[in-house]
Amino acid sequence: MDKSPASTHVERAESPKKADQRHEPHIVGNLKLLDGNDTILVPTPSPDPKDPLNLPPWRKWAILILVSAYGCAAVVLASGLGPIFPNIVASYPGQEARANDLMTFPTLFMGLGNLISMPLAIAIGRRPVFLISIVIMIAGGVWCAASKSLGSHIAGRDLMSLAAGQSEALAPMIVQEVHFLHERGRKLAWFVFIQNVSSCVFFITSTYMTTAWGWRWWYGFFSIFSALILVLSYVFLSETEFDRPADASTGEVHLDFNDNGELEQGGGTHKLIRVTTSVGTVLEPDRYGPRTWRRDLNLINIKPRWHVILPHYLHILQGLCVPTMAWLLLLNGAWLGIYVFSASTFANVLIPPPYGFAFNSLGYVQASQIVCCLVFLPLSGHGSDWVIKNLSKRNNGVFKPEYRLVGLIVPGIVGVVAAVIYGQAAQNPAQWHWSGVVIPYAAIYFAFLGVNLVGITYAVESFPQRAASLLVVICAGRGIISFGLSYSTLPSIKAIGYDGALNIQAGIGGGLIAFAVVVWYAGPRLRAMAAKWFNMEEVSE
Repeated sequence: MDKSPASTHVERAESPKKADQRHEPHIVGNLKLLDGNDTILVPTPSPDPKDPLNLPPWRKWAILILVSAYGCAAVVLASGLGPIFPNIVASYPGQEARANDLMTFPTLFMGLGNLISMPLAIAIGRRPVFLISIVIMIAGGVWCAASKSLGSHIAGRDLMSLAAGQSEALAPMIVQEVHFLHERGRKLAWFVFIQNVSSCVFFITSTYMTTAWGWRWWYGFFSIFSALILVLSYVFLSETEFDRPADASTGEVHLDFNDNGELEQGGGTHKLIRVTTSVGTVLEPDRYGPRTWRRDLNLINIKPRWHVILPHYLHILQGLCVPTMAWLLLLNGAWLGIYVFSASTFANVLIPPPYGFAFNSLGYVQASQIVCCLVFLPLSGHGSDWVIKNLSKRNNGVFKPEYRLVGLIVPGIVGVVAAVIYGQAAQNPAQWHWSGVVIPYAAIYFAFLGVNLVGITYAVESFPQRAASLLVVICAGRGIISFGLSYSTLPSIKAIGYDGALNIQAGIGGGLIAFAVVVWYAGPRLRAMAAKWFNMEEVSE
């Protein structure tokens, strides 16, 4: 693909400097976001109509809703057994301990799925990997529905979870690729909001579905639902990968023009191209060709680049060596582990006396997560974008990725307190009201959502040229970490009780959030060091 410059109709700042003098020293991730009252569009959009940043708003919303719907199906199938788990365990008498693998193994395989899918998404594009993932998830759901033994059921869920893992890294990557930096916080929050509100609705209805149809048709229903998403995605979810010049990720494309106003490689008059919200981009279909439905419906729209797969795995290893990314991995893994712990145990706590919840009432416990999403969207989504704009304004219009860390304050406090209360109520039900389990369970979920949003945005905005590999570091790594934590759920409860286990996990999660203070001050220097060590600015994914 052409590395397309921004339209010549947008703002330009001329400079007499030569090409080798034009770049002032800077720290990767820091960039000019505000120009007076105008917001600079980052990345710089191209005048090519095929640039996903130039999609009309309705197409962007269609893509966001479709990846959210896919995320909903993935979350319910891979992580939504909590309300119906007692019903499923009853089908395997004498194998109750092994049946716990139905809950814990999916987090591991979702993480492994990211290690497989993201390199392919870089090599052949986001669209084919997304569509193939839905096909595999449907196949896994059908396998589970038709399974004849617990071992077969576990294997089917493992296959299904490999595909469901794309809801963690590939789906948010698609969302961020069709939106600009100043709107990513709220758009990713809408992704989380739609995905999880719809998931909660299905959590509520799951108990009624299994009571009426049996748990096998529960899998059947979501396989059919996924098939509908597949058809709509084939039509409306176009390729979001687009080849841009490296400096487009800073919102400032540097070009050289000759005396006739034509682009020139080196020399001539140097011009800085910026596109702002007040001016926008003028499309040039005569030069680049129009966007057509025929092109959008192709399964693959880019020339396969198989040679990038091995370097991508190297980039993942390098990402693990970046202190800030390693911290984000541990942070996300710890809070996913706390959430999986509570999701795996709330049914076992609420059904027996003294709470005595009816099986069909367990779905309503999940409904509390809808309230969390209603709070999360304005607070962590729109609030995050509001914070970075205001902090950038105070910093002479310059944005720093560390501004996103402000979004950890509320989820961190809420999550730690909720985890401790959940442990106490689960361990001493005679001394606590059932709300001591239900409300903290929802609050822990809110904390995980907040940590997840901050992790994704901070990683992508710190090193935009390595976005894909860093998303794998966070999403695949946290799945493996949370698997280890959640797999020890039953042994830890037997050894130290609910309160002891969650006190330890809350201490770890809270300590990792508190470390954000160190990252706030040391982050810019660590980013500069990582860019120097691993050439983080030069490699485009």
